Amino acid sequence: MPGPLDTNPLFALLDHSVRRDPYPILAELRAASPLRAGDLVVVGDHATCMAVLRNPAMGNDTLGYPSIAEVLPRSNSLMVLESLFFMDPPEHGRQRNLISKSFTPRITGRYEPMIRGTVDRVYADLADRGSFDVVEYATRVSLGVICELMAIPDGDVAMLKDWSDELALATEVPTLSAAFRSPELFSEEEVGGFAKTSFEIHAYFADLIHKRRRQPGEDLISSLIEVRDGGESLTRPEITNVLLNLFAAAHESVTNVISSGVLALHRNRDQLALVRERHEIAPLLVSEVLRYDAPVQLTARVVLRPTTVGELRVEPGTVVVLLLAAGNRDEAAFPGADRFKADRKPKSMQLSFGAGPHYCIGAALAKQEAEIALSAFATRPSGFEADEDALDYRQHVVVRGLRTLPVTLRP
Repeated sequence: MPGPLDTNPLFALLDHSVRRDPYPILAELRAASPLRAGDLVVVGDHATCMAVLRNPAMGNDTLGYPSIAEVLPRSNSLMVLESLFFMDPPEHGRQRNLISKSFTPRITGRYEPMIRGTVDRVYADLADRGSFDVVEYATRVSLGVICELMAIPDGDVAMLKDWSDELALATEVPTLSAAFRSPELFSEEEVGGFAKTSFEIHAYFADLIHKRRRQPGEDLISSLIEVRDGGESLTRPEITNVLLNLFAAAHESVTNVISSGVLALHRNRDQLALVRERHEIAPLLVSEVLRYDAPVQLTARVVLRPTTVGELRVEPGTVVVLLLAAGNRDEAAFPGADRFKADRKPKSMQLSFGAGPHYCIGAALAKQEAEIALSAFATRPSGFEADEDALDYRQHVVVRGLRTLPVTLRP
C-alpha cells in the first residue's frame, strides 16, 4: 500500500505556493525520469511521455482498476467521471468515432465567424472600462462560444459557469487518486459537492436533449443526437456525459490558454511586438502557449499488461503519471525550452492535448478560439500592463489556470 502523502515524489506539487512557477520542480522530476516509487512510475521527459500515451498496454480508466477503486470507489454520484476522457477500448473507440463526426474540420471551420463575433463583442465591452481582469475576458469568450455551439439560453449561462467551475476540480479526481492512492486529497464535503453538481448538470443536459429530439436545430446537441455510423448511435446517457464533459473542458481549457497567453506576452514584450508585426503567426503563438504553460499539467495511466516505460519493466496495476508540462519543457524535444518564442516551429509535438487514441477531440476548435482571442488582445490596444502583484492561480494541480490577472490598457 502507498505510504504517507509526503513520501510521494509528486507531493511538492500539492503546495499551492508553487502554482506561480512549478517548472523548477517539474525539471527535477524530468531529470529523474522515469522515476519508480513502489507501484508508481513518474515520467517527465517528452519521448517517454509520448510513448506511454500511444502504448495500448496502458489504460485510461484509472478509477476502474481494483487497487485504485479501493481508495475512491466508483459511484453514480460522480457521473462526471463516466466520460470519454477516462474510458478504455472498445467502448472508447465506439463513442469517440461517433462524437468525432461532429468535430470534423469542415464543421469546426464554419464556427470562425461566430467566434470572431463573440471575441469582438467581449473585447469591446471590456476595453471601454480601460482596466479589467484577463480571466474575465477569457471566460466570457470561452463560455460565449460553447454556449452558442450548444444553443444554451442566455439566462442559463451563469448557472452553467458555476457548475463548470465545480466540475473542473472533480475531473482531477481520477488522476490524483491514481497518483497518490489516498482518500485525504478530497474531503467528504468536496466529494458531496461534486455529486450534487453532477446530478444537477446531468438533469439539465438531459432536459435539453429531450427538447432537441422534439425540435432539432443546427447546434452541437442536435448533431450528437443525429449522428450515425454503421447503425450505431449515442444513447441519451452517453450524449449527456459528452455534453457535460465537453462543456467543462471547452470552457476550462480555452479560458486557461487565453489567460496564460496574455501573461506570457506581457512578460515577453519582444514576442508581443513580433505578434503585432506578423499576424499570420497566430497558430504558432497558440501552440507555443500550450507548450510553454500547459493547461493540463499531468495525466495518469494504469498498466493493463506487462510492458516497459523507458527502460523500466512495469507490471499490471502500476500507475504511470505523465508530467505533460515537464515534457513540454524538455530540451531534447524543444531547444531553448524555457524560453517563450511566439513563432517557434518545433519538430516535436507538444503534449498539452495528449496523443494517441485519447488526443483531445476538440483540440482544433480550442486552438481556433485561442488564436482569435489572443490575436485580438495582442493587436488591438496600443499597449497593456498586467498587475502581477494581484496575479493568482486556482487551487488545481492537474489543470493549470489563473484565478485573476488584472490588466490596464494604454490609450
